[in-house]
Amino acid sequence: MNDAVSMDPKGAAQSLPPTTTIGGRFQIQSFVQNEAGTELYQATDTRDDTPALLRIFPCPPAMRPVLESDLNRAAAIAHKNLAKVLAWGYEGERAYLATEPLDGATLREIIDSRRAQKQIVGLAHAHVLLGHASNATEAAYPHLCHGALHPSSIRLSGSGRVKVANLGLTRALPALARLGAPDGSAPTLMGTPPSPYLAPEVAAGAVPSPAADVYSLTALFYELVTGHAPGTPPWPASQVNSEVPRTIDKLIDRGLASLPETRFARPSQLIAEVGAILAGTGTRPDKVLATPRLTLGKSFSVSDAVRISEEYERWLIQKDSLDFGPFSLAQVMAEMEKGIFGGEHFIVDADSGDRQKIKDHPQLAEFTRVVERKLEAQRRSRAEQAHEHSERRKGRWFVLIITLALTSVAAGVGLYLWNRKPAQDEILASRVSEADIDKFLNGVKVEFPRPKRAAGGGRRSVGGGIAGRAEDFANTMNLGDVTKEGDDGILDDTTVDRVMRANYRRLVPCAMQGGIRNFELDFVIQPSGRVKAVQVNGQRRGAMPMCVLNQMQSFGFPAYKGKNTIASWSMSFR
Repeated sequence: MNDAVSMDPKGAAQSLPPTTTIGGRFQIQSFVQNEAGTELYQATDTRDDTPALLRIFPCPPAMRPVLESDLNRAAAIAHKNLAKVLAWGYEGERAYLATEPLDGATLREIIDSRRAQKQIVGLAHAHVLLGHASNATEAAYPHLCHGALHPSSIRLSGSGRVKVANLGLTRALPALARLGAPDGSAPTLMGTPPSPYLAPEVAAGAVPSPAADVYSLTALFYELVTGHAPGTPPWPASQVNSEVPRTIDKLIDRGLASLPETRFARPSQLIAEVGAILAGTGTRPDKVLATPRLTLGKSFSVSDAVRISEEYERWLIQKDSLDFGPFSLAQVMAEMEKGIFGGEHFIVDADSGDRQKIKDHPQLAEFTRVVERKLEAQRRSRAEQAHEHSERRKGRWFVLIITLALTSVAAGVGLYLWNRKPAQDEILASRVSEADIDKFLNGVKVEFPRPKRAAGGGRRSVGGGIAGRAEDFANTMNLGDVTKEGDDGILDDTTVDRVMRANYRRLVPCAMQGGIRNFELDFVIQPSGRVKAVQVNGQRRGAMPMCVLNQMQSFGFPAYKGKNTIASWSMSFR
């Protein structure tokens, strides 16, 4: 369709009505907002009926070669931290760009939310967030440079994934490159102050370079650790926030240098320097961005992204080629005191990917020496006691072995005879159970409403087993592996719902046992597909949660590569 975008008498574009099709492919669903002279719409890709984010903007003929060159390069890049380009083209006198839809919150929203609570994102989280953004920009360098990173172009998705947007638009849409100022204002015809995130050479019209991305990331880093965008010149970060090491000031001065050749050559060098400073100071985050729960029909919110967690489990322990954790440092120390982990095992920072021996960790080195001396003293004491008793036991070993052998044989025979009838009764009970299930469901309507969010921590009941710990349902932030090849997937809503509906009959005996008609389930699925913990109607203790957990062990959730998936699901009998 031609001339699909109508213009009012003053020449300003009016928002397009729903069902308008752009590029013969993208059907507009709703208008989102105006942004720096462009229009954003929620749309549907009619080729596969999937959602898309559609940006429509004027593009003079003189600018089209630049736009075509940059967007063709951007479309050729695929990276987990980059917003995927679906298609682009022209509609009448305007251009359009379709990308994957982005949920969650922008860094601008996160920073402003923390500022409203008189808090900041902090040094450790700045390292992780910008580490992912750095990975995205570095992946693009064989093709082009971003050149205009700012808080509104970087987003933390609902699944905890960092996403960088607007790749390939810096030269064609210079007004979009100047967005992201703390007040959220975009340039107007009257002009606005220069963006604190835009490198001066790019603002002057130069082609973006990796050094320009270094400038933008450094400005973002300054705001994440101080709560304020850098001024001209920037006030030392260590004086704005006393918890920031003074070595950060020199790093920021270099990253914000006016001459590109005096900055870090690439963003990865900047992030590596921040990581080295963190390792040298033994800094650990005390304010944690929480991973949103995967629940059916629940949406991500900024408050979820900035929620504080008092227990931060960020450390993995590598032992015998296996990874254990994540643990907090306190949990690691407790396991070391038990002798489960030792100084020669490796500890991995799940946020940064840093790996070193436990005995070399700055916060565990002295503790490791103390624990090793204590365990060695205990070992010697036990060895001495064993030697004292060994002589007295020698004369009784033969009699003891014969006695144990005879006892084992007798116990085996008795157990076999004892279990014959119970085994038959168990088969009969299974048949009766199936009959009881059919009788229970006869005339009953089974409904699967959208589940409600489980109450934090749940209620406690007296007695019975424990089907889950509180910390199982309160995971901390999972932004994924900061390395370029990490796996950080989770099960999606559709898969969880499909498996639960296929197996709901197996929960009926639990309902009959407990006399309940409504199930509100919260459960934790490990990457192996095994259900680790269950919470039923807010309860983790008692016969009901244990019954449900036992049944769900064999539900057959698919295995995947990533962190634990926390899911919710509801069922009722009417």
